[in-house]
Amino acid sequence: MPTTPLKSQPTNLLALLLGGALVLSLGLNGVLLTARPEVWPDDDDALAATTADLHLTQRLLAQCQQQQVRQDSLVRLQGPVGSPALADHSSAFSSSK
Repeated sequence: MPTTPLKSQPTNLLALLLGGALVLSLGLNGVLLTARPEVWPDDDDALAATTADLHLTQRLLAQCQQQQVRQDSLVRLQGPVGSPALADHSSAFSSSK
């Protein structure tokens, strides 16, 4: 009764998996290389407007973060959330906006 070596089946499976991975890799690389890049703005005005929007967004985010840090520090300094002193500070903070 002839027996087949047990090592040939796992080796074939590994070779098949490696071949499949290579085919997938080559296919995905081909798709990515043929994809069109994003369109760059033709005029400097559009680029300047986009840059200005980005800087405005960054400033607004920084202001929001500063306000949140102030609120967090008030909560930490005043103690429990329901304390009357905290309510005085929060109303003063909301009126300064």
